Amino acid sequence: MTQLDKTLSAREDEALHTVVDRVRQEQLRLLVRHLHLVLPGSLAIALLLAWGFGTQAGTVRAVAWFLAIVVLVGVRLLVVKRVMRRAEESGDYRRLRQVLLLGALVSGCIWGLGGVLFFDPRDAYGFALLVIVLGGVVAGSLGPHSYYFPNYAAFAVPTMTPLIATVFLQGSSFYSLVGVAMIFFLLLNLYYSKQYEGMVLRSIQLQFSNEDLLQELKRTNRQLHRYSFTDSLTGVGNRRQFDLDYDAACGRARAGQTPLSLLLLDVDYFKDYNDRYGHAAGDEVLQGIAAILLEVCQGLDHCGQPARIGGEEFAVLQHGNHEEAERIGELLRREIETRLARQGRRVTASIGVATWRPGETMGPEMLFQAADENLYRAKAAGRNRVMAG
Repeated sequence: MTQLDKTLSAREDEALHTVVDRVRQEQLRLLVRHLHLVLPGSLAIALLLAWGFGTQAGTVRAVAWFLAIVVLVGVRLLVVKRVMRRAEESGDYRRLRQVLLLGALVSGCIWGLGGVLFFDPRDAYGFALLVIVLGGVVAGSLGPHSYYFPNYAAFAVPTMTPLIATVFLQGSSFYSLVGVAMIFFLLLNLYYSKQYEGMVLRSIQLQFSNEDLLQELKRTNRQLHRYSFTDSLTGVGNRRQFDLDYDAACGRARAGQTPLSLLLLDVDYFKDYNDRYGHAAGDEVLQGIAAILLEVCQGLDHCGQPARIGGEEFAVLQHGNHEEAERIGELLRREIETRLARQGRRVTASIGVATWRPGETMGPEMLFQAADENLYRAKAAGRNRVMAG
């Protein structure tokens, strides 16, 4: 196995381990979510059992058994709540799993003790009622405890096993037959619990898959938006993004009754530069200009994001007066001339500036045309200059 194969295998194992952890955590959350409903309900059953069979076991022992159930329920609810909060904060659910399993096991042992405590071989009707009650407790806990199968097994097995063993020790064929039926009942509930956990696992995995798919869809949409509205070479907005920004800027200017300026920038003699130094060098120039535009615009208030709207043409929208826009244009011109000159290669740009004020005769749709005309005038006047009408 190559190093690449080992790396890929390790990443796959790590991803699988992460998924398993997420599923297990959700199982435990579901289990905790239902405990506060199940445990108080078990108190009512325990009270009826202690009251109904108190004569066989003795009042003191019946009361002691019931109080043990009450204390256990209270402790489990308090401890689980505290440990669950810590697990959510730390992301480590191992302690929570241990607490849930231990609580289920202790609870099952106390219920199992009650089965032995309240068993009277001379009272067939009472025995039948006892089996029904314990069987109901085991069956009733199937749903809420089976979110995590080991938790159900930790409760059901010690709940039924002591009474099953006691029944077989009676030695009669009747009790032996009942004992076999109880074993079958326990195994059947364990089987259904395992099947139920499987359905829960598939449901959780489907939920996570849908969530992951939704996140992937969102990432894809963001990428598509970036590809659709961003110039791939320079990283600034493209013509489609500029058109959206232009409409939005005109709306804000009209709503606020503030002037809106547009700067159109064109690289001087760019075709000659490409022909002489190559397209790779030309691409570097465009990227350098985009970087300068981004840096300058981000450092100014009321200045929008630059966009590449043509081969070597860029645009910048600015909410401000004509003088401020002209000053920004001159700053951009100087930065380009100074920072992009290298190895005897001179790079300059011509800039046309126009301003629209809400309420003027010229509408916002004429702003681009006016800036373009000023750019043409800058070119005709010798290039490397800012022209504002």
